[in-house]
Amino acid sequence: MISKVVLWTILIAPWFTLFLLKREDVKRFMPVAILASFLMVLYNLIAYNQNHWIIKVSILPWLKPAFASGILGAFLVVTIWIFYFTYGKFWIYLVTNIVSDFMFAIFPLHYLLQEKLGIYQLVNITPWGRFGIFVTLSIVIYGYHFWLEEVFKLTTKERART
Repeated sequence: MISKVVLWTILIAPWFTLFLLKREDVKRFMPVAILASFLMVLYNLIAYNQNHWIIKVSILPWLKPAFASGILGAFLVVTIWIFYFTYGKFWIYLVTNIVSDFMFAIFPLHYLLQEKLGIYQLVNITPWGRFGIFVTLSIVIYGYHFWLEEVFKLTTKERART
């Protein structure tokens, strides 16, 4: 029962923090957060087929192969916040992601979700392997957002000329 409460909290609570941001900032960073979540769902589906883990508790049964509560809740919102505070400062962004990825993949969240609450169990991947994948994905999404900002700058300039 406590596991499901934790999963619902991970899914819903982070969304309320977005009220602290300006609407323009949420709109600016939402595309990269959606891409990051999409990539994480793809990773989760591949990892499920490779037996990287077993999900023991899920609140969204149709997305049981993926850690949907985390991906659609905390992960998406934390991505927005990290970009809000660090975009344009790549090394600060990277260090922030390394720390947050460590906290999820290794300690304390992995320990809490696997050992204490029994929500999942790693099978064919180590916590360090997941950590490496997460850091790599963070670099990919930074590049995507950098590209996206350039595209928006160009279209804004083109609109200004007409």
